[in-house]
Amino acid sequence: MSDLQQRSALFDPSDDARNTMSMWKQRREAILKSLQNCGLRLFCYYSRDRDEIIVKIGASPQKLRDTAARMKYKLQLKKQYLNAYAEYRHDFPGRPERHFKDRRVISHIYKTHTEDDFPDSDAIFNTLDKVNLIHHMITSKDKDCAGINIGNLLHQGNLKAYFPLHESHVITELKTNKVQWFLMPEDFANKFRNYFGDRIAFYFLWVSFYWKWLVPLAVAGLAMQFIDLLARTPDNITAIPFCILMSVWATLLPYFWRRQEAKYAIGWGTLDLVESLEKCRPEYYGDPRINPVTAQVEPYFDWRARLKYYALSATTMLFTTALLFAAVAMILLTRHTAKNSVPGGIWGFQIGMAAFVEITNWMLTKLSGWLTSLENHRTKSEHETHMLSKVMVLKFICSYCVLYYTAFFKHHSNLPFFQTVFLGQDMECWRDDCFLDLQWQLGIFVMFRLVVSNVVQYYSPKVKLWWRSTHLDIRQGVQNRGQSMNSLLHTTLAGHASLDLADMSAAEQQSKKDSYDEFVNEDEALISHGFATFFAVTSPWVCVASLFSVLIETAVEMKSLMDDRQRPIPYKARNNEPWSTAFDMYGVLAASTNIFLLIFASRQYESWSKTEKLVLFIYLEHMILFARLLLRLTFPQVPRNVELLQLKQDNMVHRCLENIKVEQNQDFSMFRDQHHDGIQVFDQDILDQNQDGNDDKELDFDMGGSASAFVSGIKGEFMKPRSWFS
Repeated sequence: MSDLQQRSALFDPSDDARNTMSMWKQRREAILKSLQNCGLRLFCYYSRDRDEIIVKIGASPQKLRDTAARMKYKLQLKKQYLNAYAEYRHDFPGRPERHFKDRRVISHIYKTHTEDDFPDSDAIFNTLDKVNLIHHMITSKDKDCAGINIGNLLHQGNLKAYFPLHESHVITELKTNKVQWFLMPEDFANKFRNYFGDRIAFYFLWVSFYWKWLVPLAVAGLAMQFIDLLARTPDNITAIPFCILMSVWATLLPYFWRRQEAKYAIGWGTLDLVESLEKCRPEYYGDPRINPVTAQVEPYFDWRARLKYYALSATTMLFTTALLFAAVAMILLTRHTAKNSVPGGIWGFQIGMAAFVEITNWMLTKLSGWLTSLENHRTKSEHETHMLSKVMVLKFICSYCVLYYTAFFKHHSNLPFFQTVFLGQDMECWRDDCFLDLQWQLGIFVMFRLVVSNVVQYYSPKVKLWWRSTHLDIRQGVQNRGQSMNSLLHTTLAGHASLDLADMSAAEQQSKKDSYDEFVNEDEALISHGFATFFAVTSPWVCVASLFSVLIETAVEMKSLMDDRQRPIPYKARNNEPWSTAFDMYGVLAASTNIFLLIFASRQYESWSKTEKLVLFIYLEHMILFARLLLRLTFPQVPRNVELLQLKQDNMVHRCLENIKVEQNQDFSMFRDQHHDGIQVFDQDILDQNQDGNDDKELDFDMGGSASAFVSGIKGEFMKPRSWFS
């Protein structure tokens, strides 16, 4: 043990520290007692620095089965148990074989099963099921559950981290063949989903689907770029076919992806997932009320109280938008006035613009998260949808504002509005070619994200883990140990406070890692999709760069998820919403932007009047809308074979799991009872009670006839001859 550790261990805490420790101890014991009382297994031990308590939580197989039965947890049937098999029926011992027809010949079409073929009782749950069931037992308020609010504990600081532990053998298996990270075959996708959950699996399936669709577009873009180099300008005749190709590609991509995710959803049993029954977020607060759907007590936040936060969000977004426009205008004006006096010239300003966009986007994500948290949405999906709407608006302006200005407005800088914004300066395109200026700015954006953003994303969690794991907390030492800041800082910088990561247990090492944020990765993919498609008609080679960018980002995210992040809580999902809708909206914007750019900014239609250009644009836009409608009718979001498979699954559950027998392919009509009584046809409806308008009389007649028939039946039963020896 080092000198610093000995001094820290022997130093007496202050009175305030003792009171705080006593309060934390009471809370800790109450929480651990609740977990223990609901039947969970606990294993507690101190951390390396003995300043934290690590609790491993598990459950017995019987507890898992009871909880699954109580919450009606769905399990996927294994394929080998879906096939029927024939049992060999033995005759009873000692029966003589008298005739040949008494022989019983059984043909075993299917393989017979013995008791050894079936798994253990706890093997019916995979690792994903166990995590979901234990998480339900910890957080739910159902019977035999602890009902602990994890979100409040994390917010109050009583709980530092809450996550399922990584399983080294599963991680090793997933990292064996790294090519499968990009191809995502069905077997690997199922293994990946069974470990990380539906939401994360849908994201990486989307990335795999996206780059496969990007390959033909990249090949076509590479050929178009070669022609642009020969023509020395991207504004040539090849822009027209590539614009049409890009519009069709951006329209088809989201439709066929929705069909693909429906196939995976039916296989994972989430196609019929009811999102209205989604549980409340741990951070959600409000007055306690009974949920009319689940009949459980849940917080309720009045929508009228949320209006003021909506107004705050709208005002903040308007103010932020104005600041973004002002900052971009200032950078463009500085570029115009100082491009010849700054090293690097125009390229230096374009690289600076790319850095400004990346830094500002990070700040906008934090701002959107803060505004959405104030709005206090009930479920995780609602929170994510509202946050996405803010991020899309703000980041769209920040990321693409300068590109739209260069493409459509830079050659109109003599307009009064732009003269006012740029203080009377006439903005000029590079080499008097706005397409070329746009191409270089877009290329620098893509390459900056390809290099700088991926390096930061790869190394930032490693640096954070190293700092948290190998250095003592200076602030805690000053507050709790009574040492001076200067002495402790001097000891830390001298290297004596540095500890080895190997001294920690595996659970403690994982607790020092960052949590996985799926929203950030989805958002990065959406921004990259915009760079690849919005202005592709001016920069066909960007599709090739975007293809390599997607592959590198996938490798970095996979590596970070498995090695440098805490294992996330798996959540069920039926699709990749709301991100699929966001990519669909970007597809419409990409098709419209490329068509508008080709018609109004290209020299190919320079001789046309504005009216003719507008008519052509409206015609092509309506053709895109018609194509989308035709796609919706021809290729529905849920394929026909998936619908049939869903019906078959419901039928199987109805017959097998609910124990309802349904005879198939057999006609038993010949075995019905035969009645030889003739069928008499009356002249009128004698059963009509309102025929004579006297209901009481007819009712008396019917009751009398019924009584006579009853008495006659009793007499006939007693008058039958009986034999006492039969």
